[in-house]
Amino acid sequence: MGIPLEAVAQMSEKWYGWKGKILRINLSNGKISRQELPKEWTRDFIGCRGINSKILYDELRPGIAAFGPENKLIFGTGPLDGTPIGMGRVSITTKSDRGCVGEGGFGGYWGPELKFAGYDHIVIEGASEKPCYVWIDDEDVEIRDARHLWGKDTWQTDKRIKEEIGDFDIQVAYIGPAGENLVHASTILTDLSRSACRNGGGEVMGSKKLKAIAVRGSGGVQVANPEEYMKVWKEIRAAHDHHNTEDHCVPIYHVFGSAGMARVYDFSGNLITRNAQDMSFHDRIDEVTCEKYIEKYAVRGTACFCCPYAAEGKWHEIRDGEYAGTRDKNLWAGGLFAFTALIGCDSLSAALKIQSLCNRLGVDVYFVGYATAWAMECYEKGILSKEDVEGLDLSFGNYRAAVELTGKIAYREGFGDLMAEGVEKASKEIGKGSELYKLTVKGQELEIIPWRNLYQAALGVATSESGPDHTKWYTPFPVNPAIAKAELLRELNVDIDLKSALMTRTPEGKAKLMKFKYDSMTFLEALPSCIYMSRGRLAIDFRPWVRALRSCTGVDFTLEEAMRAGERIVNLERAFIVREGFRREHDSIPRRMKEEPVPSQYYGPLKVEDFNMMLDEYYELRGWDKKTAIPTKRKLEQLGLKYVVGDLRKLGMR
Repeated sequence: MGIPLEAVAQMSEKWYGWKGKILRINLSNGKISRQELPKEWTRDFIGCRGINSKILYDELRPGIAAFGPENKLIFGTGPLDGTPIGMGRVSITTKSDRGCVGEGGFGGYWGPELKFAGYDHIVIEGASEKPCYVWIDDEDVEIRDARHLWGKDTWQTDKRIKEEIGDFDIQVAYIGPAGENLVHASTILTDLSRSACRNGGGEVMGSKKLKAIAVRGSGGVQVANPEEYMKVWKEIRAAHDHHNTEDHCVPIYHVFGSAGMARVYDFSGNLITRNAQDMSFHDRIDEVTCEKYIEKYAVRGTACFCCPYAAEGKWHEIRDGEYAGTRDKNLWAGGLFAFTALIGCDSLSAALKIQSLCNRLGVDVYFVGYATAWAMECYEKGILSKEDVEGLDLSFGNYRAAVELTGKIAYREGFGDLMAEGVEKASKEIGKGSELYKLTVKGQELEIIPWRNLYQAALGVATSESGPDHTKWYTPFPVNPAIAKAELLRELNVDIDLKSALMTRTPEGKAKLMKFKYDSMTFLEALPSCIYMSRGRLAIDFRPWVRALRSCTGVDFTLEEAMRAGERIVNLERAFIVREGFRREHDSIPRRMKEEPVPSQYYGPLKVEDFNMMLDEYYELRGWDKKTAIPTKRKLEQLGLKYVVGDLRKLGMR
């Protein structure tokens, strides 16, 4: 029901956690302005993804063009950013060219630096006539010419801007050639390899002719109750200690990073292989595991701001062979799986090369992986000929063709120009049955998680307001339900049999679990926190994060208010997409999930059945209309979103 008056009174003039400022930059007229962050927003939407979504919904008219000057690109931090628990996460939000909420985040150090400069959010408005970049030095903000940077890759851009400013400690976020060329699923990167907003951000930034945002800050973040904050910090860090036995994935992550899950996924029949025609890489898995990566390629570990998992961001180098000299970092599960099993490639050096190209060119690894795999399956089935693909041999496993295709996509060359529109549009253009093999939801390619025949994954990828995004719902796999604390659910009055919902191979309980995970993860993303920090007990029991928010900000957030904030954000994002024309039929899953039984060892049913039953239950729990997926008047008013009811009524939605 919105922020109570007594809560407003509690929030004093002094800011703890938040900096209290929104920076607005209009690229059309060059105007730079500052806005006070409304205190009621911080209570209702907290920060980061939450406040970003509030700005997006409130300030964009329905139906505006994603690549037009009316669209906005919003960078958001949260109250924990710049503190040891904050992990440096940043949310980037826009309207994607598919009409969805284009949202995603990166880590690194850019977010804390923005907070140190004195800002919680940046709203980029309008569009420049010529390439430009933004330089933020505390209170000094300017728009600079970037014509000399246009066409440069991300590594070149990072180096040139730091040289121009004369400070290699500044933090820079940028796009590569893919974003400049408005390629589908282009990303915004920082720290050379940490990418964000694969569902619209890079190409929207390119449409605004904005090459980069560089920032340097000299301030800090005030914590309201340092003593209590440090107690919570120690508790959260203990859950991620490498000796932790509550979740056996924690030691794996400390040594190998998330890519260490390759064997786990393969063993359980959940490794997406050959465009998900198979679910195991069989005898070739030994060639592409993290053991080989560490033995042959890894150099040293790096981490995001104050993160305990330095293994996730390892620097690596290929020292011999045809890709010798390739240097990059941050081999996480998605990049490894996308360019090995998904495309049938057993060359780890080739997978590292393709990932490096994606990072330098500024294009999403999932998109490139699935686009390549889809083209390879069409080639295998005779839908695409060698002439159609300009002489490329797109047989599964041909990594040299995959390397070449990656560059063609980013630069829109030949067949790559069609692929640059995304698999959804490319399959419509080609026809001839090619649409049977696309693995997309809401026009966005899937990710490399165990989704092929798991009910939780099916519901998760279908109902996301931005298209497939596991960070919004994923329960770390595998998870031990014994670590979930029953008292948390009792406090929230949530009736979920976690053991059954997490471990059974049936649809029962999945809708309840999905709503709980969506709302709680949305709260965490508003703080912000990271999916890697939601492990072990914290995968379910997020009470320490509520205590962290209280001790940092001095605002007495309750557990119920935290969950309600997450639910409010989800409903506002849903209102945005229904306003853009999305309905129940768009909350779907790929044909392969529903119709084709998995052909090998598996964890879960042979295929996803009773999907509509789960969707009905999910909508009912959400308080959304079952026929349309539009939030009901009652639900919106319960969440303090009465003004949204009026908006939807004006558009004929009741």
